[in-house]
Amino acid sequence: MVPLAKERHDYPTDSRAGNLEVNVDFAIRDAVPGDAPDFATSQIVAWRAAYAGILDAGYLAGMDVERLTTGWARILGDPDRNVRRLAVTVDGTAVGWSGFGRPRDEVPGGTGELHALNVLPAYWSRGLGPALFQASVEGLRTMGYERAYLWVAAGNCRAIRFYERHGWCPDGLTKQDARFDPPLLERRFSASCSWAINMASREPARHDPKFH
Repeated sequence: MVPLAKERHDYPTDSRAGNLEVNVDFAIRDAVPGDAPDFATSQIVAWRAAYAGILDAGYLAGMDVERLTTGWARILGDPDRNVRRLAVTVDGTAVGWSGFGRPRDEVPGGTGELHALNVLPAYWSRGLGPALFQASVEGLRTMGYERAYLWVAAGNCRAIRFYERHGWCPDGLTKQDARFDPPLLERRFSASCSWAINMASREPARHDPKFH
């Protein structure tokens, strides 16, 4: 499969993050069924790091890689044509993923949704998240969406900073996600796809030290 993007980013090492290899070669491509184990692993590890103190600790500890792998195998093996999923890979391993496309809410025509974006914490601050995010927004525009929105946990300050820096703004809507106990308060962010792509292309090397 031909990758959608292939890049190399050289960032200064953050001494707080340990001794990292700062030269990262990665590719972004459409997800395939074989990505299921990597998707499950990255989801669990990223959520445990990003949602500590936001989601119930017991819920995070109970996330099961085998169960999630089975779920991802089903989703990737029989994909919804109205939803695209991308994988960001390093040395052939999917270390992050995104999902976007048909909105899951009642919204005006021409509006798509960025369903999710996850990157393994080992690759935070190294360019993969911004590149995957930009590829996802470009994918939404290619699918015919003029505007897009996403939901973010109200307490996930690092993700909120990331989205705001890329031109996405809170539009005043919130919801209580009842999949979690207690329900998780989420805020909706939205943007014009063209505007968001333009913002991302202006700042390819900027990154949030805590973005996931």
